[in-house]
Amino acid sequence: MAERAPKKSGLLAMFGMRSGKEPKEPGTRKQKRLSKKGSRSDMLGKLDSAATRTDANRQDSGSFTSERSDPTRDDLTLPTYDDVMGLAPRALRDNPYAAVNVLMDSNNASLQQGSQSAEYHRNSEGRPQYAMPLYPSQSSGSRSIPQFQDAKTLPYSPSKPQPSKLSKTYRAPSAPARTDDILDKDTGERKDLTEMMHAFTYIDGVDTIEEQREDETPLYDPLRPDGTATLGSASPEVWLRVADFLSPLEVANLSSTCRTMYTRLGRHSYKLLLNPAHRPQRLDFLLALEPKMPRHLFCFPCAQWHLRIQPGMESLKPHNVLNPLFDCPNRTNIHIPPPRIRISEGRTLPLAFLQLARRSWAYGPEYGVPQQSLARRWKDTDSDWRHESTYHITDKGHVLMRIRSQHYVEGGLTDAAKRLLLFSRGDYTPYFSVCSHWKHGLLTSIPKCALTHIPYTTEADTNAIDKFQGRNLGKRAVGKVSLCSICRPMRRCPKCPTEYLFELKLVEDKRVRGNGVGRFKQALVVTRWSDLGPARSPADAEWSAISGENEGYDSFKEIGRRAVSGVFEAAFTDTVPGQRILSMNPEAVSANEESGDWY
Repeated sequence: MAERAPKKSGLLAMFGMRSGKEPKEPGTRKQKRLSKKGSRSDMLGKLDSAATRTDANRQDSGSFTSERSDPTRDDLTLPTYDDVMGLAPRALRDNPYAAVNVLMDSNNASLQQGSQSAEYHRNSEGRPQYAMPLYPSQSSGSRSIPQFQDAKTLPYSPSKPQPSKLSKTYRAPSAPARTDDILDKDTGERKDLTEMMHAFTYIDGVDTIEEQREDETPLYDPLRPDGTATLGSASPEVWLRVADFLSPLEVANLSSTCRTMYTRLGRHSYKLLLNPAHRPQRLDFLLALEPKMPRHLFCFPCAQWHLRIQPGMESLKPHNVLNPLFDCPNRTNIHIPPPRIRISEGRTLPLAFLQLARRSWAYGPEYGVPQQSLARRWKDTDSDWRHESTYHITDKGHVLMRIRSQHYVEGGLTDAAKRLLLFSRGDYTPYFSVCSHWKHGLLTSIPKCALTHIPYTTEADTNAIDKFQGRNLGKRAVGKVSLCSICRPMRRCPKCPTEYLFELKLVEDKRVRGNGVGRFKQALVVTRWSDLGPARSPADAEWSAISGENEGYDSFKEIGRRAVSGVFEAAFTDTVPGQRILSMNPEAVSANEESGDWY
């Protein structure tokens, strides 16, 4: 009996390599017959004979190999490509890993999981199986199923799918090319109609944009020598003489550049900023420190930074409620009030809240509050006017405001009734939101003209039949009311960036029970759009113009052709007010309490 070869182990055994020449053990083993007779064909016998060849180089490994350690039996060899070609799937069910598409029957239907495991278990008794498929799979989802790279070489490849019975309307296109493409009869190229239309409107001098590259040189060059010694070579007297030719803001910026300049100039820059005559320069110098003050808020009456006492929890409240945002010694001083504007009767908008909203948008939520937190809905305490405020910050950093006021109205109002409807009894200002220039021009005459278009009938004009129908069936509801060319267009104030729109709408009054005619009423809706500026200081051009402190502001020149209402509404919806914009004061008249048609 031949001596048994030692078992290989280590790195050479992992890759199936020999360390030296080993004598092969002569002799073959008998084939083990299957218990089920008549299930093999002639080709299967050929496959079994090829599978019983000895191979001393191969070692059993993996979960699909036999666990027997009989040294007398040899390993099986892989079948060749010629052995596999032409075999039907039904003949390969006894050797599932010896050919291609073994999990598919003759009808290309997948076998059940239970039958597959049963066939494999029955066929793996006493015969080792291979742990890896013979051929690479087509996709990662079917790695355990051996397949050919080219499906056309299979003699039992699946048949082509049946043609779709759907109509051409619901059938997906088979190719990316469209049938309605226009081809050039000379060159055969596909024409692009969109490119042709753009070519008609192309202007070389206007549409050509020259890209300008920004200078990418750093502000600080570490290779350059330090200039501290050069700055310190001059005496303090020389630098004080140089400071006499600079403005207070420039002296303060020069003093804050480095420690050397601070020692040379001393407190001269701060003495200049503390001078009341240089208050604008002091504000500009302190407001430049805003990115470094997340927990502080600038106080304009004091002209200094104050620590916020409720950071992130600031809430906008009516003007008669004391709502301090920081500890300020002048918070109750009526002689130097904080900057604010009027938005309706009994409501004001402080500049501090616009600062918080703009800081949160520019630097982060720890610097202020979101702009959505400023929106409010309220009802006037002395009338039935209802108001709604909304805010938006543009890409340029300007804060836009929209105030919408509404009141139920009826037709046939007298002049005195119109005044009671529009003006408050306290200071004779309009209940709805207005700017400081509301007395100049046609602003208060436009709603009076709109109220005259509501149809109504008097008792003298009503006959007996109409009285009987109105007493038993109720009054007829008034539908949509058309306005004239005077009260329909949108009006823009020429002295500030503010636009007004007056409308008559049929709205639902939810206070009325039932679904009768009285539930739907006519309402006068007044909408105001204002550009409040960058909310940096009260000296901003837009803010000072709305508050009435900037008399040289021209809204038609500054705003241009793009309306404030269009920019605001485009940020929320796809529709903008479809009305033309006219001047609120076309004749440039100035009215006061003694003259004018405002009342």
